[in-house]
Amino acid sequence: MSRIAVLAALIMTAMPSDVFAMDEISVVMKNSSEPGESGELFVFVGEQLSYELLDLSCDACLVFDTWHSARYSVAKWIHGVQPGNELTFSVAEHSSIRFGHSRYSLVFVEAYDDDLSLVKYQQVPVYPTEDGFASCGPLDRPGDVSKPLNPEGPELRDIVYSPKLVVDDARRLSAFGRNRAYDPRWHHIDGNDVVCRRGIPLEALVAAKVRRHEMLRRALPEFAEAAQ
Repeated sequence: MSRIAVLAALIMTAMPSDVFAMDEISVVMKNSSEPGESGELFVFVGEQLSYELLDLSCDACLVFDTWHSARYSVAKWIHGVQPGNELTFSVAEHSSIRFGHSRYSLVFVEAYDDDLSLVKYQQVPVYPTEDGFASCGPLDRPGDVSKPLNPEGPELRDIVYSPKLVVDDARRLSAFGRNRAYDPRWHHIDGNDVVCRRGIPLEALVAAKVRRHEMLRRALPEFAEAAQ
């Protein structure tokens, strides 16, 4: 899709309040549509094939977020009528959310006519396990190992990642760093490797994401009920 077409799509799909003037500069934001109104909602685990930055710059306007075109192959289909083995969709990245860094992700994608778009920020990096996929650690990571986990979050479980999920080389860490850089509630030092040993299985991840997102709860009531 061309830059002009993408920008036009953002403006056309935005609610009236999403395009407004600020000192004669238009600010363009894109809200997620209501799944079921603009099109079907797809839920799947995808493996990234390509991830390209979209240039949405324009005269006298500001575009919120950083936009990319993502192409993913389907590793595990969860919900919706699968349109193919590969899907291309647009992604909005906020400064603190790095969707494109993960090889595998659980994603919630919605249709805009013939176009697909990630439901804003609704993705979770996942990793292969001996029986499927799982996160590494909790959905809500505390900023410090001394802080408690969110009691309302899904329970961490022992996970056998396949292959072993190595997140760092322990030899580069000081003794202080070993105790502070990685959380022993889901990390473990195995020889020279810092590895992930606990996470959230895929089914529980889907349920938790649906439970937390009002739009997804309405669109996926069967998952919302399973989350209770």
